[in-house]
Amino acid sequence: MDKVRLGVIGLGRLGRKHAENIRYRIPNAELRAVCSIVQQELDSVSAEMDPKRVTKSYREVLESEDLDGIVIASSSPQHAAMICEAARIGRKNVYTEKPIGMSMEEIQKIKAAVDANAGMKLQVGYNRRFDKSLRCAKKEIDRGFIGRPIQVRMINRDPASMAEFIIKFSPTSGGLVMDMLTHDFDCARWLIGSEAKSVYGLGGVFVYEGLKAVGDIDNCSVLTEFENGVIGQIETSRNCSYGYHVETEVYGSKGCIRVGTTPVKDRVTYMNADGVVVKCADWFFEYWEPTFLEEMQDFCNCIIEDRQPSVGLEDGYRAVEWACAATEAVKNRRIVQLGA
Repeated sequence: MDKVRLGVIGLGRLGRKHAENIRYRIPNAELRAVCSIVQQELDSVSAEMDPKRVTKSYREVLESEDLDGIVIASSSPQHAAMICEAARIGRKNVYTEKPIGMSMEEIQKIKAAVDANAGMKLQVGYNRRFDKSLRCAKKEIDRGFIGRPIQVRMINRDPASMAEFIIKFSPTSGGLVMDMLTHDFDCARWLIGSEAKSVYGLGGVFVYEGLKAVGDIDNCSVLTEFENGVIGQIETSRNCSYGYHVETEVYGSKGCIRVGTTPVKDRVTYMNADGVVVKCADWFFEYWEPTFLEEMQDFCNCIIEDRQPSVGLEDGYRAVEWACAATEAVKNRRIVQLGA
């Protein structure tokens, strides 16, 4: 196989980025088909990237026999149905954005459908695992640099400049925990190599009053106990005044590793009579952009090499299982046991 022929379903922020990477930056991939229910998105991508098939029907893409793999980048509530349908018709290679589902019922159905489609490769878009700095941290943790891991701390803050978008997006996002914190949880469990045992959380509406009407919140903190005893602290906000801020710290018996202590936009430092300034990243897109290319390249390599992805069904399942428990914990301000 010289090139992996891919079809992309959904051409919003990430869908378009995946299409661009497939078309222009992945030598062993071909953008064969694109799908969106938004005509403007179809027209734009069709004119710029010239895929052979352009359609509003995701089923047409799923059923296309000339495709080697499917990329699902639709809105979150559609992921589960599309994954299950892809599995039922026998698609063997599927990449999906997170979360794979929005409830325990949905992820149970996905697991059953994927298990029934023997040999199916399902890669889940937890792109942080493809970040070079986090991969370096993981390697050092595994070799014992910090000794026994004691605590893992994650910070995830979206910029206040996205307020209007967040309020509009919230009703279909699954809520703050499901939308933002599954990335942090997946990263935490990967770094320390353990599943979650219990979770407790606090949260509320502190800035965006419009979120109350849709039953969502804009800030929360979650405390997780992992099965290996590690303490997990995950904090998130949707109203960061200075930009986009992601930070990771793993503290152990012999040392500590931190990633992203200062949320820098670039390597430029500005100095004058007013002091020293380092500009912050504006949005997650620019901060994580290299990882979107790396994860899609890995998906193509999985197909060519006939191997399972490094971020698969089990990872997607665990993240949603935790998110459901954490959402309940924050809502009711109580400890929730996972798997109970």
